[in-house]
Amino acid sequence: MSKESIKKIQKRNSNFWRRLLTKCLILGLRIKSVDVKAYILQALGKIGDDLADPIILDAAKSKDNTIRRFAISALADIGNDRAIDAIIDALNDKESDIRATAAMSLGLLGVMKAEDHLIKLLDDKNDSVRTQAIIALGNLRSNKAFTKLNQMTLTETNEWIRRYISQAIIEIEGGHRS
Repeated sequence: MSKESIKKIQKRNSNFWRRLLTKCLILGLRIKSVDVKAYILQALGKIGDDLADPIILDAAKSKDNTIRRFAISALADIGNDRAIDAIIDALNDKESDIRATAAMSLGLLGVMKAEDHLIKLLDDKNDSVRTQAIIALGNLRSNKAFTKLNQMTLTETNEWIRRYISQAIIEIEGGHRS
């Protein structure tokens, strides 16, 4: 048997087991436990089988904060256009932990189309949300955010957030972390 034939068989077997595991995990979402559902969503995101995409997208709209937060993280693992759009939508969530998770995810993914949305979060009342938006904009090296971040160095009262602002400014200017 040639190496190419062996690789094709291995890939087919791998796809089969990934799909089977995805189907089993999807069935596991019937369990009432929020914690179990949250970890299943996390696993589905890591596995990355497109069969789970609609289920994770639906979970991102759940009434339960924990489910939404884990779904947003799973969508970040998926990283396709539909997932990114759902993460951007989560920046407007009423819960601060969801907004912070979404901002962090977009920064890690390097999603430039979220830049304007992240800049709006610089005015969020929640420190964690502002911090994650600052870090994300630094990761994106957002020139659009540069002026706003400089202004924030004068008005921000939280010392830790000022440090994150300074680091984001350095990253935008092309510097390196010290």
